[in-house]
Amino acid sequence: MTHANFLVKVTDATMPQVRKALQGAGIEVRSIILVHKEKTETQEDSEEIQEEKEDEEKGEESGEN
Repeated sequence: MTHANFLVKVTDATMPQVRKALQGAGIEVRSIILVHKEKTETQEDSEEIQEEKEDEEKGEESGEN
């Protein structure tokens, strides 16, 4: 028997969901450890940031600031 460690990156999945998916594929899971978690921007946040940048650029072009 060989033990192996893998790093799996997921989006919108919990550790129990990952464990269940791996077990469903016939993979024995010894442990799952959360290494890093970050909040990503949503499409709505991204659009809002883009609009703010465009507004700033328009202000610079018209001589404001």
